[in-house]
Amino acid sequence: MERRAFQQTGASLIHTHMRVWLICALSLFTMRVHADDALDAWASWALAPKVWKGQTVLAGGVTLGPDLGSDTSFLTVASLEKPIQVHAAAGNMQRAARALLGFERAYTTLQAHGWPLPEHDGGLGGTPALDLYMVPSALCLGGAACSALARPLAPSDFDSALTYAQIADDVPGADLDACVHSALAQAGLRGVDPAEASSWVYASAELSVWQLTGELGCDASLGRGQHLAELGLLNAERSSAYAGALFLAMLSERVEREPGAFVRSLWETTRQRSSGLVPAERLRSSPDLWEVLRVMLETQHIKLDDELVEFGVARYFAGPSARKAQAPYRILAALPSDAAVPLMRDVRSSQLPMKLTEHAPLHDLGSAYVRVQLDDRAHGRMQVWLRGELGARWSLTAVRLGEDGRELGRTSAPARTVPNAYLPVTLDAETAEVLLVVTQLPLKTPDADLRVDTSHGYELIAEVSLN
Repeated sequence: MERRAFQQTGASLIHTHMRVWLICALSLFTMRVHADDALDAWASWALAPKVWKGQTVLAGGVTLGPDLGSDTSFLTVASLEKPIQVHAAAGNMQRAARALLGFERAYTTLQAHGWPLPEHDGGLGGTPALDLYMVPSALCLGGAACSALARPLAPSDFDSALTYAQIADDVPGADLDACVHSALAQAGLRGVDPAEASSWVYASAELSVWQLTGELGCDASLGRGQHLAELGLLNAERSSAYAGALFLAMLSERVEREPGAFVRSLWETTRQRSSGLVPAERLRSSPDLWEVLRVMLETQHIKLDDELVEFGVARYFAGPSARKAQAPYRILAALPSDAAVPLMRDVRSSQLPMKLTEHAPLHDLGSAYVRVQLDDRAHGRMQVWLRGELGARWSLTAVRLGEDGRELGRTSAPARTVPNAYLPVTLDAETAEVLLVVTQLPLKTPDADLRVDTSHGYELIAEVSLN
């Protein structure tokens, strides 16, 4: 019995060992099959053509020069010192010579401060020199300075383009140097990233005009941006670049030591490659400058929302002498006396309570302003209610101002998607006025390529009470 039991036990062990061996063999085989499948999958991925699935834009139109029809009287004035030249109609050669002097100064200044300049175009303008064309303003979309692509994208690790500069042939003499500088800066920036929105190109170039020459942009564009406060900044409309340049100037004062270094770094960071990843007629447009700006601010523990709200409040302190005497930034103090943001309503506390409903809607990043002058310093409290449409985030800020217009303090309701906000404001004997600022913030990072009407209506209610 014991022998039989032993034999049965030995047989069981043999069967067990065989099962273990078979399981190990099968496991090794299965592992090898899975490993081979993984290698095949990786090889298929590595060898397959890559496709960019993010946002793209159409590549800009390429021209060898302005479309001047059959005009053969277009002549050229070339610099003897710099690789640059100006093209103008024969009857405009005196102004062309004057523009060439400004072109030389702009070339030297931008190069010395590290701003990108256009690549030499290999003779598309008659010589390898950089080209500036004096053209009818219609070719600049009604503006005074612009740029265009001169040749399809140059092959490189990053998207790039050969470009040329243009200014309107009727630019006033006093604005000629600033407009030439802006046009050259625009051409350089478009060459660095031809996929970027035109409002960013123009705003960045206008910033360089202010920082490097002290002029308020081409055709005083920085001042004009103040009159369009409700329309926002740096969106798909070129006019949004006016306020956009002011915003970039304010940011530069806050975060940089060398003039222009911050914005130049934005442009370098946004460069990307489209060749082989998207159709030939399109360019990758993400990350764009708004996305890069948000991330770069976050690395310095700064929120983009906070800077947008700060800009909405700060730009009130410009224009009339009483306002700009309290300007928190140099660019705002430098604006002319007519560069004031419009007041949606200017009332006295004796007219409260009030309910504001009849006014223009706000666009993304647009701001509106209400000033309440206190008749009675015995007022101890102001209460403000905001009710806006769905589809936006709303910011409400109350700024207490002294008799001299100086800011005494501010209170803000946090921006949120719920379209209602309430703000209690404690007043004191020093408070002479209260400025109410409403700013519409987008639901996500702004995108200057999207042509979408994002305007929204809102209501504002304010009342005061005695101590």
